[in-house]
Amino acid sequence: MDIVEVAKNTIPSPMEILEEAIANLGIQDMGIERILENFEALVSKIEETAFRIYSSYENKAFNKLLSLWMEENKNTITGILESKERVESKREKLTNLLLELVPLIREMEFKAGQMRKSRGGAAFEEIIALLLKQVGIPVEKPSKKTKKLMKRIDYVSPDAETAEKTPDKAIFLAMKRTLRERWKQVVPEQMKGARLYLVTLDEKMSEEKANEIQETGMIVYVPSKVKELPHLKDKPWVRKLSELPGDIRNSVPKPPSKQLRFF
Repeated sequence: MDIVEVAKNTIPSPMEILEEAIANLGIQDMGIERILENFEALVSKIEETAFRIYSSYENKAFNKLLSLWMEENKNTITGILESKERVESKREKLTNLLLELVPLIREMEFKAGQMRKSRGGAAFEEIIALLLKQVGIPVEKPSKKTKKLMKRIDYVSPDAETAEKTPDKAIFLAMKRTLRERWKQVVPEQMKGARLYLVTLDEKMSEEKANEIQETGMIVYVPSKVKELPHLKDKPWVRKLSELPGDIRNSVPKPPSKQLRFF
């Protein structure tokens, strides 16, 4: 039995943890207007709560690992403790036995670290999607064709079929918790002219990066305090995260100057 895998698998899936966080915060009972009024704050609150819940499950997983290891070695441990050897000899044997646990703890820590990294970005995009759905804004994962063309797109609105067949009538959402060079991969050349919304919690954005985002044709949604920075305040394509639901809801498709063909 691989006790590391058994222990690791006691940690719930990212979606289960998000659902638990939302339940703990009572968001399912909030009215639409209240969610819209607190949209930006709720994104951060859900993320913080989900991480706290995940950390609790991770601690339990380490306890599970220790419990499983002790169960596997209980006869050896009992034999050492009940032997009539000198205390120094017992201590040495127990120390050597415990040293066998160290690689398992390191393996568990490595796998837990990988899980934390992978869950961070995934949790952010799912939080945005869940809140949008909660206020009646339809979003879906893109189709395989759309995903193949636009690898960094996380969700589309109103649905995957519209995004694939009539992309000029859809909104493409890319959620990046932090902005690095990879955000540029969101926009392939053939997608120029589509409505692309980049959503981030990054608290740093230079004027140069803001201008680069404009060149791609994207609109970027940032925390309110970032939007209020002097070099971003008057840039209309840089918007507050709290504006995202309204912009999607009120967006009316306009016929493109030329037919967009993405597929």
